[in-house]
Amino acid sequence: MRAKAEARSTRVPPAARPHASTAALLHELQVHQIELETQNEELRRLLGDLERANQRYVNLYEFAPVGYVTVGDDGSIREVNLAGEPIFGLDRKLLNGSKFAAFVDPDDGDRWHLAFQKALKAKEKQSVAVRIRRADGTTVQSWLEIVPVREEAEPLVRIALADITEYTRMEEDLRALQTQLALTARLGALGTLVTGVAHEINNPLTAVMADQGVALEVAREVRARLGRGTSPDVKSEAQSLDGVIEALEDAQEGGQRVGRIVKDLSTFGRPDAQRVRARLIDVVQGAMRWLPATVTGAVAVRVEDGGAPDVTVATGQIEQVIVNLVTNAARAVREGERDTIIVRLGPGSQGTARLEVIDHGVGIAPAILERIFEPFFTTRSTGKGRGTGMGLAICHAIVTAHGGTLTVESKVGKGSTFRVELPAAPGEA
Repeated sequence: MRAKAEARSTRVPPAARPHASTAALLHELQVHQIELETQNEELRRLLGDLERANQRYVNLYEFAPVGYVTVGDDGSIREVNLAGEPIFGLDRKLLNGSKFAAFVDPDDGDRWHLAFQKALKAKEKQSVAVRIRRADGTTVQSWLEIVPVREEAEPLVRIALADITEYTRMEEDLRALQTQLALTARLGALGTLVTGVAHEINNPLTAVMADQGVALEVAREVRARLGRGTSPDVKSEAQSLDGVIEALEDAQEGGQRVGRIVKDLSTFGRPDAQRVRARLIDVVQGAMRWLPATVTGAVAVRVEDGGAPDVTVATGQIEQVIVNLVTNAARAVREGERDTIIVRLGPGSQGTARLEVIDHGVGIAPAILERIFEPFFTTRSTGKGRGTGMGLAICHAIVTAHGGTLTVESKVGKGSTFRVELPAAPGEA
């Protein structure tokens, strides 16, 4: 700046220059004057820049589409922009000096105070949802972003307020709709279950009543003949009693089938039980002891332990799952063949333990695969060893209750793989 002033002072015409005795003093005064003029020009430019910047800030603050409130460290409102005014339902001039907490619903007061103090002390942005009480008594669901203002001389926070009343209402409507849909789904599932129960119990009950009716009728005929006082035909009466025994045996089998269905329904309806931390290989070995002779006599079972992590399970229930899956795999073996069922253990995906039951049997058709875990759905509805259709449904319910998954992959003529994945015990993932 001094150099600029010196340059300007040299441009004074020679005729206007004083005698040498006063030249030096006059030169200094001229330079100083020019320095002051230059400084004034620079200050005016900076002042203009500041005024324009301030106007831009005011425009951004005042006309922002979001409500802004400036609050002092004592909790009093210092400033409110235009968009903030309707949230409070009061002229913003009347809001200045009021306590922000006075407009917060009392039930949300602690949440507001905690977030406000944390923003002031930790100098970090805080977010909180509170209800703002308007001057007319109505409430506005609001989302607050509380940001500490560092450049001010006194501690301040600037709060961005968003009216989320409509969003909250939509969330509540969505939750109500989801609840209604879940109830509808449960009612639909219950209807399907009741229909299946009625069908599965009605069939054996009908057979039981018919068998009992036949046995009762034959027994009455035998008694009537014996009551006539004539010599009985022992061979004929024995044949009649054989018919009674056969009918009663059929009735007994039907009654046992009803009992199995009721027992399966009880397990299906209450899949939860006390759980303990266990090694999956120990659970599998325990299940192997429960395999029926019809399975161990028909197939070989090979366990491959790939180091599955520990799990927290109801061991008896997971043993039941394994027994059911291995038994199903054995029944899938082609008649006359002796297959090897593989039970493979190892780490699963995303912190789980995996158990796979693999057979090389007849496989499952895609149409059946879609319904394989439905209650009362069975591919063995007639003949020896016919099922209740609850085995895989129970397995699925137990695994799901443990927070796991039960899936199946199958190819017709190639075999099937049933895969169980259970959450690993804490510290194992």
